[in-house]
Amino acid sequence: MYRPSNRMPTLMALPTSPPRLPRAVPNLLAVAAALLLVAVPARADERAELEQLRATTAALIQALVEQGLLSRERADTLLRQAAPRAPAVATAPAGADSAPNVAARATPPVVRVPYLPESVRQQIKDDIKLDVLATAREEGWADSRQIPSWLRSLSFESDFRLRAEGGLFNKNNTPAELYRSQTESPAWSPDLTNTQQDRNRLTLRARFGVNAKISGDVATGIRFATGNTASSPTSESQTLGTNFNRFTVGVDRAYLRWEPGVDLKFEGGRIANPFFGSDLLWPDDLGLDGVAVTAERNLASGVFAFATIGAFALEEFANTSKDKWLLGAQIGGDIAVGNDTKLRFGAAIYDFTNVGGIRETNPAPTGPRAGTTGYQSSQYSTSLRQRGNTLINLNDPTNTGAPVWGLASKFRPINLTAQALFSNFKPIQVGLLADYVKNGAFDLADIRQRAGTDAVNTLADKTTGYQLRLTVGAPRLTDKGDWMAFAAFRRFERDAWIDGLTDTSWNLGGTNYKGYGIGGAYAFDRHSTIGLRWYSTKNLDDGRRTLAIPGDPTSLTGNLSSAPLKIDVIQLEVNSRF
Repeated sequence: MYRPSNRMPTLMALPTSPPRLPRAVPNLLAVAAALLLVAVPARADERAELEQLRATTAALIQALVEQGLLSRERADTLLRQAAPRAPAVATAPAGADSAPNVAARATPPVVRVPYLPESVRQQIKDDIKLDVLATAREEGWADSRQIPSWLRSLSFESDFRLRAEGGLFNKNNTPAELYRSQTESPAWSPDLTNTQQDRNRLTLRARFGVNAKISGDVATGIRFATGNTASSPTSESQTLGTNFNRFTVGVDRAYLRWEPGVDLKFEGGRIANPFFGSDLLWPDDLGLDGVAVTAERNLASGVFAFATIGAFALEEFANTSKDKWLLGAQIGGDIAVGNDTKLRFGAAIYDFTNVGGIRETNPAPTGPRAGTTGYQSSQYSTSLRQRGNTLINLNDPTNTGAPVWGLASKFRPINLTAQALFSNFKPIQVGLLADYVKNGAFDLADIRQRAGTDAVNTLADKTTGYQLRLTVGAPRLTDKGDWMAFAAFRRFERDAWIDGLTDTSWNLGGTNYKGYGIGGAYAFDRHSTIGLRWYSTKNLDDGRRTLAIPGDPTSLTGNLSSAPLKIDVIQLEVNSRF
């Protein structure tokens, strides 16, 4: 039954060159060939012994193949040469069925073979055994009986990516100082520091994980990855150029999984995204902290259903009960149409609890009460936010300090995803994907009440997003010569999704843009690829802005969410999995 997964499985790298044959192997093969060529022994009591010897030697050749010490082609040649040959039988002319002729056909001709005395055969066995054992000691061959059971339960995963990235900014973009000068609600992208200066950099991502099978039903694992833990949860890229200082490495995955049945899975810890979707909402590098349950069921031949629910902690506080959580539920299914067409779809609803900003009405407590209450706990953390969402200032009316920003809208999005895979052109696969999101929690009256100002009355409901994607090429780039190419279009309105949880390649992260992306990758070796991508995006315009001086972005009045901001991103990268 076809059951596609949300993520590409990790693949272990295989040797790219033939292994060196141990010193014992050539001698062993020569003796094995000689023994296998003994087809019909002279005496019946020796037939069983030599047949047993032939079987043992054939098994040894097969073991050498499995260990990578002998090629399959060479082994098959030896076995074909050594296969017992049927005795030749004379063919009588048509119609010659006399008794003498029948007797002649029934009696096989005598085949003479060399006789090997018992002492010689025993010496051959001893020589082979000693030679193989000596080579095993020299080259460190593993004996499975000597490997602890706990070590046999481990598996490893690792990958490495080196990327050259160019961020190209249009010179007519609105200057960054206008974004950073915002103090009143509503506001957008107040953290921007560069909107007009191109940026070129090298980055790398390195990950290493260990997975352990504790029992037939329980597994656990941990994975480490590079990346700045204080900047973005959606990217594990480490920028090169820090005066040769060492990189930060953090725990990227740490999970416990229990599968009491083939159709039920519980997992918790820091886990991979368990929901079916695309990078519109779920970047590849994003990990979730919490618990999830996935159930699967085979409804009929070629029809398969699944359901997933999860609860994930976003931010926990010591002095308030209004912790921030992400709750999610999804149902979906897979349909196999013949042997070459696979369809998958999912419908999900997510609830980001307690993420909406609430303006403080009183100054921060002082004296003994200082730090004991959850003052401004609804702020949108600077370590999470990127750009695009509508923000409100949480400072109390008497506070003249720097703004503390919170999310204007609440978030309860509905997500619909559909994918079709066509394998009619094997080995080429064609994939089509459509992803749609709508935030149903946007409420202008609620925003006005929490913001404490009527200035938000002009806000427009910009809460939808979608992506269309076409992919052509090999399903997985695992073998040398495999390739794939893609083209995608995306429109992502400002309050459709929390901008801090978005992919950082499109528009360098965030929401409130539209644009396209094209690219491809080629496997220049086993499990090693080179890829090139180009994303071109620009800010959405809700019609709520004007330029006092046409063509001069510094004379902008109105909503900065509609300010001119065009970004092109080019990425050239090399990936290897091992």
